[in-house]
Amino acid sequence: MERDAKGIPVQGGERSGQETERAADREEEDRQPDTGRYKTFRDPIYGYIYLEESVVRNIIDTAAFQRLRDIRQTSYAPLYPAALHNRFVHSIGVYYLGQIAFNALVRSAENQKTHSGTGRDMNISDLLSEDEWRRCRNLFGLACLLHDVGHAPFSHTGEDYYKEGRSDIPIQIFGDPVYRNAIQDGALSANEQHDIQADLDDGKTYSCHWHLFQLTKDPVFVSNVAEEPAAHEIMSCIVALDTFGEFFLDDLERAFVARCITGLTYIREDARGNIKFGEMDADQYDIINKKMLMDCVIQLLHSSVIDVDRLDYIIRDATTIGYQSVSVDYQRLLKGITLVKDSQFTFRLGFHKNAVSVIENAVYAHDNEKKWVQGHPTILYEGYLIQETIRIIEEQLAKEYESASTLFSFDSLTEKGSTFKPKKGPESPGGVLRVSFLSDTDLLYLMKNVFFEKAPCVKEYFWRNLRRHPVWKSEAEYRSLFDKSRRKKLKDAANRILGNDRTAIQINQQLLDSIDEGIEKKKKDNKLPGIPIDEMRKRYCQALLDLLPNNGKDGIVLLSTSFFKSNFVKGKVQKLNILFPGQNRPSTLEDVSGILSGNDDSEKFFYLFYYPGEQGPVAVRDFADQLTKRFDEIDKDFQ
Repeated sequence: MERDAKGIPVQGGERSGQETERAADREEEDRQPDTGRYKTFRDPIYGYIYLEESVVRNIIDTAAFQRLRDIRQTSYAPLYPAALHNRFVHSIGVYYLGQIAFNALVRSAENQKTHSGTGRDMNISDLLSEDEWRRCRNLFGLACLLHDVGHAPFSHTGEDYYKEGRSDIPIQIFGDPVYRNAIQDGALSANEQHDIQADLDDGKTYSCHWHLFQLTKDPVFVSNVAEEPAAHEIMSCIVALDTFGEFFLDDLERAFVARCITGLTYIREDARGNIKFGEMDADQYDIINKKMLMDCVIQLLHSSVIDVDRLDYIIRDATTIGYQSVSVDYQRLLKGITLVKDSQFTFRLGFHKNAVSVIENAVYAHDNEKKWVQGHPTILYEGYLIQETIRIIEEQLAKEYESASTLFSFDSLTEKGSTFKPKKGPESPGGVLRVSFLSDTDLLYLMKNVFFEKAPCVKEYFWRNLRRHPVWKSEAEYRSLFDKSRRKKLKDAANRILGNDRTAIQINQQLLDSIDEGIEKKKKDNKLPGIPIDEMRKRYCQALLDLLPNNGKDGIVLLSTSFFKSNFVKGKVQKLNILFPGQNRPSTLEDVSGILSGNDDSEKFFYLFYYPGEQGPVAVRDFADQLTKRFDEIDKDFQ
């Protein structure tokens, strides 16, 4: 790997900060690199993308990154057959957009001023030296490229299993002075400390949060102290830092890349107002300024509003599936990135006024995809089938095989892999299983060839003509069938059926029998107050089974989801900073946009999936009326 005189890894050879800036500007303007040390990728959306040969050789060409070719970007294929694009091309697209965004931030930093620790104004760009800017650019580029390198198969369907995953990686954080200081400084709540101690007492030796802390020494990753990052973000950080460790000089660089991927800023939003600038010395003031600047860089890749990750998948998903909503001018949007002062001493990321129309289009496009594509019952049901399959496979692996790892784990994403040895010996059906660089095809292999008989939903996944059908096919139809008061009653009934922390359940005779067993146990244990709740739950389930065709023991599926809520009504979107020329303070998108309105409807609703059988689909309106009547009778009986 090429390094400069100080030993710093360099993308594309040794160049000064000024030369790097000039090369980046030229690449952005005419898309022609000035040297031969580039590899060219042809993207169907952005045209030619140039990446340094050293990055291609040491990252993209490795098996860890090539694995992303076999991780599908979305779960939309059941509805849109052409939605077969993968995390590989998405990651390269995010890298490309990230370079445009970073260039815009640098130009803005050169033209914006902030108070320095000496009391004099200075350009924000002067907070970092040329070498620091160069390192920041390279590290941010790596974060963009590697932000999904640990992504689970089948989009987001199974990623939560990472949180409970096991690995034989030794975790040694409890004697670490940084960890001890994190506890002393209050970074962990009393409940979190108790939970960690309980894990230790139970002999648990692995946690993906602890693994990431071990790699970064950043207390923010000891536990979910701040907003909890998505499981695939945590795992992507771990894979990136462990597999490509030679790209990072120290813990600070590793922590910065991990914060870019997870979106965990150095200064939490709720802590900004507590900064006491008047009590700081010059060094402390400069540190705060640098943290604010680094937070702006982090939010280029990961924010709750507009970032290059979200921007790429909005554009790419719509292009691939053929879903036409609005056009998003990414060049105009990203070149409108600017730093804005929101008080005398603080600044943050914002956008120039010229980007307002594109911001609106981007939010609208994201809303459309979330409501009409992600929320479609066909896609939700396929996700349910995969989740159920993964749950059964993980259970069967734990029951029938011996392994230091789980299927969804760090080990499975590496060359070493996870090995599962049958408890009854190698001669048992299936023999030894080994999974490395876990991908969609590995899961499909296990579904078809190893656990087909153990996971009934597998057959339904592969034979679409055997699938259950939804009674109503959209949120809009559900609203048309039930008024607001009825929706509340149905939501309460669905919550009782689902129980705690579940979003989907099969309603069948087995469930009814388990409820009866629970009632008998409560009678035996003299826990009588809970019995009416169980009896009501059973009545709700029985009503659904009576009213809908079902296939014997398989029954019907109740799947709970949330009503759509537009991003336009979310506070962080409304408070997005917009800078108008000649104004000392920024406006907010809420101030300048005329379309920020919507219904803040937080109530839940649900889908019911059933087997139509020979009699064909149910009459939806008649079913809705009968269901309402039956549930009203049940509620009246238990009042």
